[in-house]
Amino acid sequence: MIKPGTLQKDDLIAVAAPASPFARAEFVFAVKKLRALGFKVTFRKDIFAKDRYLAGTDERRADEINSFFAESAVKAICFARGGYGTQRILPLLDIETIKANPKIVFGYSDITALHIYLYHHGIGGSFYGPTIARHLKHAPQKTIDILFGLLSSASPAGRLPVNGAKAFKKGTAEGTLIGGCLSLVTTSIGTPYELPTDDAILFLEDVGEPVYVYDRMLTHLKAAGLLRNVKGIVFGTLGLKLNKNEKTAWLKKTLDTTLGDFPGPIVTNFPTGHLDLKSLFVTLPLGVKARLRTEPLELEIVESALSF
Repeated sequence: MIKPGTLQKDDLIAVAAPASPFARAEFVFAVKKLRALGFKVTFRKDIFAKDRYLAGTDERRADEINSFFAESAVKAICFARGGYGTQRILPLLDIETIKANPKIVFGYSDITALHIYLYHHGIGGSFYGPTIARHLKHAPQKTIDILFGLLSSASPAGRLPVNGAKAFKKGTAEGTLIGGCLSLVTTSIGTPYELPTDDAILFLEDVGEPVYVYDRMLTHLKAAGLLRNVKGIVFGTLGLKLNKNEKTAWLKKTLDTTLGDFPGPIVTNFPTGHLDLKSLFVTLPLGVKARLRTEPLELEIVESALSF
């Protein structure tokens, strides 16, 4: 695995928009916040482009990513928002330039597609963390502290906060922590960028779907064989369009019926992903070795995501 170096004060962070358009006011606030945290920030003037539900054409968005990877001064790439569109630009990315100039990459939701792409090509430095346009304005300070604490260290992250997480199926497991937004993991199946899941601690989260859609996606993952060699599963919140009682009961039955024969530990409600913006968001380093246990409930990162 190719690992980039750490992010330190005065380093240059590039902001990209590979998916959907975003609110300009929130973006401006976020850039100021990054600078106030001690980082230099760069972005392209065409980041505000719009093409239907996309932040400009596929060519614009791909060239933005390629140009930031090619720029040696850039130490990290973050994203204005998720939404939709990152999968569309993967065939246009310059993998040789990316391999030659690895960067820290942090974001979530639709950015899952880029995380999978990088992992598929043996490139580390991916973090499932906040996108900046909204989170840097609304997130609690602990969310920010966890994010930049991880990005600034070449040591293994150790035990991560598990606030509110619950053991759905007991056990212990060790494997490579990978995954992201469930819908993006599912739609990677059958593509050149399908997520490799052998010996994985698989993290999955999503938002805004009724229970049957999660049932369908988990059933698809299982039928496609992506769960066959997974060691453990960590679910974030799934943001169901149901009232609280239905959410708890229906989700439990869905997991029982789709994953009842899964041999490893399963954890739900891990504080990462599509949460209320004011809730704690625990950034996850991806593509690194991790230990999952349920008694006591712990997710421990035992491999460094970054190099010295």
